[in-house]
Amino acid sequence: MLSRKFVYLVFAVLLAYYWMNYIKRGPIYKTDKRLDGKTVLITGGNVGVGKATAIEFAKLGAKVLIASRNVIKSQKAKDEIVKESGNSNIRVMKLDLGDFSSIKSFAEKFNKEEEHLHYLINNAGVTHLRGLTDYGYNRIMAINHFGPFLLTHLLMDKMIRQSKTSPVRIINLASAAYMFGSFNFEMMHNDSDSWYKDFIIYGQSKLANIYFTSELNKTLEGIDITTYAVHPGGIKSELGFNGPIGWSSHLIHLVISTFFLREPIYGAQTTLYCALDDNVTQLSGNYFGETTMQALKDFAKDEAVGQKLWQETIKVTKDYLPKEV
Repeated sequence: MLSRKFVYLVFAVLLAYYWMNYIKRGPIYKTDKRLDGKTVLITGGNVGVGKATAIEFAKLGAKVLIASRNVIKSQKAKDEIVKESGNSNIRVMKLDLGDFSSIKSFAEKFNKEEEHLHYLINNAGVTHLRGLTDYGYNRIMAINHFGPFLLTHLLMDKMIRQSKTSPVRIINLASAAYMFGSFNFEMMHNDSDSWYKDFIIYGQSKLANIYFTSELNKTLEGIDITTYAVHPGGIKSELGFNGPIGWSSHLIHLVISTFFLREPIYGAQTTLYCALDDNVTQLSGNYFGETTMQALKDFAKDEAVGQKLWQETIKVTKDYLPKEV
């Protein structure tokens, strides 16, 4: 008969194996493709998942543009990306997704100075950020949803022209946090007063990213541009430290990060899959995680809500949008 100690040992080994291979690690997307001559724009590409994604695209030979509010941090990230990838074709540009004027200025500069745009990666995002915008919306929603919506449309003419000679893919970083609940239009106008409410609003913004991806895909019918909403997984990053939080929240985040969150490289894999896989274009407009398409909760597929949010977003950004939107 097996001893109790032996049974415990076997259980511990199996648990450690599962923890290491299914919690702390994830699938790795491998490709033989090269991206020489291709241009990739990554928002928030100076830290965490965005930086890891930038490194992987740079390794494949692409020209990578890092768009971020913190130019100093981006310059440092650029040096690290060049060193790790061996690709010096990296550019840093200033972009504040919480400021519509900054987005418009960025897009004008990009459209004027950059000839190509093959991949737009709307990666940047925030969680713990308090306050409302001057137009009356939660700042988390503004940066995570309204900003990427406006940026995408201000770059759309360039992407449409690009698509006539080479396919274009738009990838929006969403999150499984969308599952926190169905979309609440009133919540977009609410400020938060707790860490918990921050996450609820963050989940709402990620649900908005999913609706945006689906609705955008409908508008691009007949154009060689495809769209994907991506959940990178539970990844170690600075995402949870966008604003002031107490020591207890820091401690909780530290424990979760140490034992349950993956390294940023794993967070880049589904983005790479959606950007490079030959067959994924047939699944445009859908939601992906763990390098595969994932089923959505029913409320995340509500077309009426998606269309209402689209129209609401147009109202918010209309003074900066191209006239044809």
